[in-house]
Amino acid sequence: MFLRSPDRVSPRPTELLIGIGFFVVVAACAVTALLVPDTMPELRFAVMGLAGCLYAALAADLWAAAVTGALAWLLATGFLIHPPGELTLTGGPDVVRLLAIMGLSLAGGLYGVSRRRSR
Repeated sequence: MFLRSPDRVSPRPTELLIGIGFFVVVAACAVTALLVPDTMPELRFAVMGLAGCLYAALAADLWAAAVTGALAWLLATGFLIHPPGELTLTGGPDVVRLLAIMGLSLAGGLYGVSRRRSR
């Protein structure tokens, strides 16, 4: 596949990185829900995107970055954008948020992969 070369850059399994990414995103969601008011949903979403991007850069695995980005979008949409905890899709704005958070996570993952390969 084009996402990973035959010689593994990282000895860590992708499944473990995805699990750690899940816990990072849940922690970021909890902290964001406590610290950022409900009246600022885009700031809440930006914090989740930043958390996904930073984790993806540290993990340096594009599959883990993509899954972590998707998880961050689901948690942000379900708990931070719509506070009752219902995953309600509203159309265009949610698609834009999905593309933004996936872009951030994959950009962080690409940066991590290139940084790890340059060593």
